[in-house]
Formats: sequence, structure tokens, C-alpha cells
Amino acid sequence: MDQDQGATSPAADRHGRRVHHEVSRCAATTCNGERATLPVAFSGGRMQRIGFIGIGLMGQHMARRLGEAGHPLTVWNRTAAKATALLSAGAAWADSPKSLAQASDVVITMVTDSGASEQVSCGPDGVLAGGRAGLVLIDMSSIAPETSRGIAERAQAKAIAMLDAPVTGAPRVAAEGKLGIMVGGARETFEACRPIFQVLGAKIVYAGGHGMGSTLKLVNNLILGVSIHAAAEALVLAVKAGLDPHSVVEITSVGGARTGAMETRGPRMIERDFSPHFSVNNMYKDLSNVAKLADECGVSLPVAGAAREILRAARSQGKGDLDSCAVLTVLEAMANTIVQRKAGC
Repeated sequence: MDQDQGATSPAADRHGRRVHHEVSRCAATTCNGERATLPVAFSGGRMQRIGFIGIGLMGQHMARRLGEAGHPLTVWNRTAAKATALLSAGAAWADSPKSLAQASDVVITMVTDSGASEQVSCGPDGVLAGGRAGLVLIDMSSIAPETSRGIAERAQAKAIAMLDAPVTGAPRVAAEGKLGIMVGGARETFEACRPIFQVLGAKIVYAGGHGMGSTLKLVNNLILGVSIHAAAEALVLAVKAGLDPHSVVEITSVGGARTGAMETRGPRMIERDFSPHFSVNNMYKDLSNVAKLADECGVSLPVAGAAREILRAARSQGKGDLDSCAVLTVLEAMANTIVQRKAGC
């Protein structure tokens, strides 16, 4: 598709009919001071073509919502079978991130870590290899801020705008379109893409320039990681002291000790439900990136450091793919106890 004002691109609707999707443009400034055009997500009632990379626990729900909102959707995933439901719902399949970018106005990546993000974006068969001037790349993965900035720099060299926009929330929250989204990059690009974010999230926070969305995500997950660790410690201590652990969940639902970690993870820990919402591996990755950021900033984080070490122990025990609340099992072993409801309670 060319980059002229009002250009159109052919696509097929869900019934196989050929339609055209008009894309209007707004101006933004690249890092070298040149003016580049940015697509507006909605134009004349027609929707942009979106490419989505990463159909995992979160990505499958996010991509589904974008398709249901009317965006012509193209997907790619390392494991093709994970895209089956989306393809059945009308999404198109791309053979590579490069070919996906060639068929899209906006590309969203939602992959595991910094290495995966850099590969799908900047690799020889990646998004930037297939992207053209005016494409927008939105990286919604949880990655290191310096990786976000590096990808943005390479994207801008090709007049491709880039946002780092990691999310917070479980798969159920993603399915409901109620994620928290933290965005870094040019404000003009952010505003142009706001309608897309509104399909996915209930709380959208602009954090600043490139890498600042990723930085805010690390700060958010510092709180989450420490809170889950504290909730697990509280439940272990409660059981060892003779309390029914459910009483801890009940009393902390009010007052100053109330936390989302106890409300969402507490009942699951008591029921021994460690199915992954945010895995031990992912939390360990984020707290490791937090430690690196803190070192760069000259900030001491002793509590976060302790939580990271328990996550490391859980990984060493082969529990990396379990939910991050599986740190409970490490603490149980240290205390020689098991968190479970008392008989008759």
C-alpha cells in the first residue's frame, strides 16, 4: 500500500468479499527531525489492518478482541497450532513476521522476553525487514527498557514508528478487554493508536518516551512480585501458627493490608492451583530486569532481591512454568508445613 493521504488497501471481509480499508495519516517527528506519517486507527468507519505476533496465554485473547472489533487481522506464532482458533474466526496466517508486516498497517508483538522481541522485530525475517515507512510497531511484551529503545532506534531509521506498551492483568482480564497498558514512545504515535489500546485495556497510561512503558511495567511488577511473596509468607506463617489460611484471605479483604495479590492468588494458593497466569519464569525475568534497572539508578531493593531469590529457588525445583504464586511451595518446604484449609472450616 502506498503512503498517500487517503490511500486504500484491498482486503477480504469475513465472508471472503474484497473490500478496501481507507487509512488516513497524521504527522509525527522521527528522532532525526524528519516528518513521518502515522496511521490513524479509525478512518471513516473503516479499520486498520493489524498484524499480531505471539499467540500465547495473553496474546490469543488480545488478538481475538481486535478481530472482533472489526480489524482485518493477520497473525504469526512460532507454534502455528496455537493460532487455530483465530484462523477459524477469520484471521489470516503469515509465514513470517516479515510477511505479516507487509500485510499490516500496525504490527503488535506479544512475546516472551527481550531476545524473542528483538528476533521477531529486528531479525532477518522480522517486522522491520518487511515494514515500510508509516508502519507502526507496538511491542506489548514485558522486556528490558534498553531493548525497547534499541528496537525503536532501528525502527525510526526506516521511518517506522514504535511504541513499547506492556500490559498488566491475567488472561481472564485480557479476554474482557480490561488490561492495564503502559505506553512509551512519541505522544503523537500514542494518540494515533489510542483506539487500538481502548479495545484491549481499561486503564491506559502514557509514561513518556521510548522505553518508559517498559520501565513502568518493571516498577509495577516489582510491587506485584513482592506482594505475591508477602502473601505466600503470610499464609505459611498463619498455618504454622494454627490459623485457617482462609481467615487471612478474609481479613485482608478490608483495611490497610488489602492487596490484589492476596485477593487473586491467596485462594489459589490454598487450593493448590498453580496453573500459570504469570509464570515463575516471567516474574523472575522481570525482577532480574528490575535489579538491573536499580543498579543503573543506584537504588537498593532488598525486599525485591529476597523475592527474586525465592523465585530462583522455584525455578531450580523445575517450577518455572507454574504461576508465580508457586513460590508458596518453596516457603512451605523451608517451614516444613503445607498451606491448606483446616478440617471443618
